[in-house]
Amino acid sequence: MIKVLFESSIFLHQKVGGVSKYISELNKTFVKHKVSSTILAPITINHYLVNKKNSIHFFKIKKIPKFCRKFFFLLNNLFTFIYIHFNKPDILHFSYYNKSLIKFLNIPYVVTVYDLIHEKMNFDQNQFDKKELLKNASHIICISEETKKDLIKIYKINQKKITVIYLGVANVKFKKIKKKHKYILHVGTRTRYKNFDNLIKAFSKSEYLVKNYKIICFGGGSFNNYETKIFEKLKIKDCIKYRKGDDIQLSNLYKKASLYVSLSMYEGFGLTLLEAMKLKCPVLCSDILVFKEIYKKSCAYVNAQNINSIKNGIENVLKSRDKQKKLILNSNQIITKLTLDNCALKTIKVYKKILNQ
Repeated sequence: MIKVLFESSIFLHQKVGGVSKYISELNKTFVKHKVSSTILAPITINHYLVNKKNSIHFFKIKKIPKFCRKFFFLLNNLFTFIYIHFNKPDILHFSYYNKSLIKFLNIPYVVTVYDLIHEKMNFDQNQFDKKELLKNASHIICISEETKKDLIKIYKINQKKITVIYLGVANVKFKKIKKKHKYILHVGTRTRYKNFDNLIKAFSKSEYLVKNYKIICFGGGSFNNYETKIFEKLKIKDCIKYRKGDDIQLSNLYKKASLYVSLSMYEGFGLTLLEAMKLKCPVLCSDILVFKEIYKKSCAYVNAQNINSIKNGIENVLKSRDKQKKLILNSNQIITKLTLDNCALKTIKVYKKILNQ
């Protein structure tokens, strides 16, 4: 039986989020495929590790004080070295970009690359320096072909060292909603490349949308002063609501939403789109290449930089039951392929390839 260890870095970065959810769900799914895997996160802020049998965490804290941040990462790395020494896992799978851990490693390791957002958008690249980590990796998993192309272009990685494995979502018991509620759903952060400003501008320009629908924003933090002033300026303050909660509450919002919208200008995969489809929620998104690669005809696409394109696209879907049904029908072909089991089995294949070299 293969013994896999997931290191802790993402569980100190994220309370909730797509990356930590992917690692925790993958870890859980490995059990039924006869892989012994453990998430080692002695100190964590993450919600997904609560009551997980195949994870090790000693302290869950609400927030990491800035002056303790490096110390907590150092402690977790120290525990990782101790665990490796005594338990001797076959492979270490990095949950995120933790280059300080590789200096004294004596086992093969895998890195999942989720996106190249910091490099392509000129964000602070020093925060997650990937070069050395990627260079010494036994193998690299990319979550889309577009991410793989970006990785090869930016870091000059040999494509033989890379495997594309799409993410997946768990099977859920779905109770059909008799009637959708009159709201458009947005999930996660709203800043920079997420293009939320264009969504609310498009919404405000539509008399039909303002009169008949609301926007619900789940997660991403409460509305700040800048956002509140924009809502007031666009005269849509009463149309926009903020919600927070756990995965159960998010699932209920997906089920009841008339439309899920993601106008992101860049993504590595777009897991929230798949989550929405799984719960029979029609999806409208930006016409970026990665969304078209993965979701094909299961989404309505708009030019996210054009306000009229967004406005017309949303109106066209919400005014037509036939379009909504067609999007949901097309999405069935996607969700049957993008499962956690498929993701887990392809990942195990990568591990076996490394160990048989």
